[in-house]
Amino acid sequence: MSAALVDRLLPALGENGVLGLGEPTHGSANAFAWKLELIHELARRGLLAAIAVEESFAVGLEVDAALRDGGDLDAAWDQGSSIWDTGTIREGLRALQETIATLPAPRRPRFLGVDISKPYRTARALQERSVQAPVLRAVARRDPLNSAEVAELVTLCRTVEAEREPTVAALARNLRRHADVHLAAPDLSRLHRRDTHMANTLLEGLPAQGITVLWAHNEHLARNPEGWGGPTMGHVLDGMLGQRYYPVGVLCGAGECRAVDPSSGSDEYAAVPLPPMHGDTTDEALRLLGRTFVTSEEFVHPGPRRFIGWQVDTSLFADAQAVRDTFEVRRPSTDFAALAHLPRSIADGTSATGRSGSPTG
Repeated sequence: MSAALVDRLLPALGENGVLGLGEPTHGSANAFAWKLELIHELARRGLLAAIAVEESFAVGLEVDAALRDGGDLDAAWDQGSSIWDTGTIREGLRALQETIATLPAPRRPRFLGVDISKPYRTARALQERSVQAPVLRAVARRDPLNSAEVAELVTLCRTVEAEREPTVAALARNLRRHADVHLAAPDLSRLHRRDTHMANTLLEGLPAQGITVLWAHNEHLARNPEGWGGPTMGHVLDGMLGQRYYPVGVLCGAGECRAVDPSSGSDEYAAVPLPPMHGDTTDEALRLLGRTFVTSEEFVHPGPRRFIGWQVDTSLFADAQAVRDTFEVRRPSTDFAALAHLPRSIADGTSATGRSGSPTG
């Protein structure tokens, strides 16, 4: 099936397109497996230039080195977000490492983390590259910064960006972007800027040739000008890349996902039921249509669609309005160039190799 779908996608992508692959939850094993099959097929054909993931930029550097040079991929993945610490993803990355090992080193696809998360890892990566300053040591220790220290950090990052080689400059830029969103506004009033920063990080690291796969939640890939109070990553990419950007949203029917349920009293991941699906949603319309993949020319729906992240509070399920307010986005299907539909969501499991717990750890 993956080969046939790649054949269908290639004319729209062209030689240097960015294929966005979304997901209906942050913990559906079959959605992860579906995306990995497409990535593997592109790699087998020698068409995959890069995988860009909603993961820390600094962690991405470690994963990139392990993936392309045959290093300890599990050790590199351990550094990242617990959202992605699942058995399906780890197994898929190991298989990808084996596939690309057969390619000449210059043709092996890159791994790029586009997120501004894990600032302490970014600070440590800068220290390892001979950037030293008291404020950088504070970030590496995960100490809180006052406003004067935040301003000092931003100045330091700008200086490093201007004076150092590209990788060090990119790390400093990523840390400055984290400060812009989180440290300068602890109340999260600038959270919408995160998506623009992720889009720019991808654009800065975009290979000149080949297909780049962008792995993120549906709502980051959606071409939405008003996500979280500002443009989504997909909206920025659409404006910059035009038809070279091809976002595929992935929706599903009923089932479970790997998530944290606040009503359980635990902050550990578990298999959690998905919220009820209302009859007017795009998800239900696709279920009734019975198609596993449709383009925006073949299918248009006004929405809403379900929005399920890493946290699912099952105590809200009995209140239909609370379900709508918490788990639905009132946006049209045309936010995406195409939609894939999975009949069910199967909960992924936390990897035995990695950690457990919430992604805030």
